[in-house]
Amino acid sequence: MEKEETGNEKRPLKLSIIIFIAIFIILVVGLLFYFNIGGISSHTLKYLSNIPILKGLIQVKPTTNYADELKKLTSELNTKQKELQNAEASLSDKQKQIDALKSQLQKQQDEINSLKVQSNAKKTDLKTLATYYENMDPQNAANILNQITDNNILIGILGNMNKDNASKILEQLDSKKAADITKILYTNASTMP
Repeated sequence: MEKEETGNEKRPLKLSIIIFIAIFIILVVGLLFYFNIGGISSHTLKYLSNIPILKGLIQVKPTTNYADELKKLTSELNTKQKELQNAEASLSDKQKQIDALKSQLQKQQDEINSLKVQSNAKKTDLKTLATYYENMDPQNAANILNQITDNNILIGILGNMNKDNASKILEQLDSKKAADITKILYTNASTMP
């Protein structure tokens, strides 16, 4: 009887181990399906859905066509690269335009500086000439200045003189020339701010 009892005691132990192993296997298989490890659920569900009894219970997710998706993403990437290249080309063109404008601006600035130097030299020359004529007898200075046909030169010389000396020379100039110079001086004075 003792042997029968030990045999009976071993049966529930064996049965418990078998149940434990079965639960473990079901658990592992369930986890494999749940987490789709190795793509097992998508492959297995495809075959299980063909069984008439399980067809309504199992929903097979449509498989993603990775090749089409890759083509689409590649196309989008190529489009973005072309847009980037166009933007870079446009930026390069704009930079060239900016460089050309900077160069043009520098040339104009150099021209302005050159004109300023020339203008300053002319002003210095006019002041020197005015000093010469101021030191002359007003009648002799007027005789020489009457020979100058460009009234702007006369105005430049007289404008750089002392007012008293300029008026003495202007008094000795030809009356028509003095009148023309007066008109020009009046016009210049009325247009100045």
